[in-house]
Amino acid sequence: MPVFDLVNKIALVTGAGANGGIGHAIALGYARVGARLVIADCDAAGLAQTAAEISHLGQAPLAIHCDIGEPQQISALFEALTRECGKLDVLVNVPFVFPSRVRPHELALADWERMLAVNLTGYFLCCQEALRLMLVAGSGVIINIGSNAGELALGRGAMPYSCSKGAVHQMTRELAVEYAGVGIRVNAILPAQTLTPGLRAHLEVPRFRDHVLPRILAGLPQGRLLDPEDYVGPAIFLASDAARAVNGVLLPVDGGNLAMNAGGSHTWPV
Repeated sequence: MPVFDLVNKIALVTGAGANGGIGHAIALGYARVGARLVIADCDAAGLAQTAAEISHLGQAPLAIHCDIGEPQQISALFEALTRECGKLDVLVNVPFVFPSRVRPHELALADWERMLAVNLTGYFLCCQEALRLMLVAGSGVIINIGSNAGELALGRGAMPYSCSKGAVHQMTRELAVEYAGVGIRVNAILPAQTLTPGLRAHLEVPRFRDHVLPRILAGLPQGRLLDPEDYVGPAIFLASDAARAVNGVLLPVDGGNLAMNAGGSHTWPV
């Protein structure tokens, strides 16, 4: 059997709606290599679009509306998954919210709590539910989508988001150690700035396009924003038997961003 084969693996991708970017690309990528998809998102229209695209690839995914910031909706998601599929081989946690960009001393408590509910507690609760199924099966893979912001500070009002992603990174390591001996692997993918629909909207704003974007590109040695498709190969690898000894890894998929010193440059002076 090819080591990158996900045939007959049940894979749940949260945040898989077409309007999100990374989860959408990973869900379609998994479908192309044979996984049976369960997809979830709080965006009904985006979820329906992803389901239609997977159907065009020859399978009928289980699509479930779920806001992972609401614990009861996570419970309902996993109840439906267990009822319809009976097991879970792969979980990919993708959703996030980014509070309004304000300086930390101006951040509203409600925005902080909502961000943590989705970006951290939601990930934990999905991991917890997945682990219960995987422990019965004696195997499984969890992939959390982290961020370069969880490793180094970004500024520009990113503090709450960065804190949540740093916590996701440490949760990934802890779960990897906790369950390594029972056949369950837990890893994280760390994106850099990615050309999602949300970022495309920012590019329409002159101030962002003219002042913020050049600063972002200066920190990406590849000289371009990441694309959602850039994460598909790494996500397939981590879910497959090719990565059977890869556990507790925070894998940067960032065009070299984390490798470059803050004072470094990928351009030579003219």
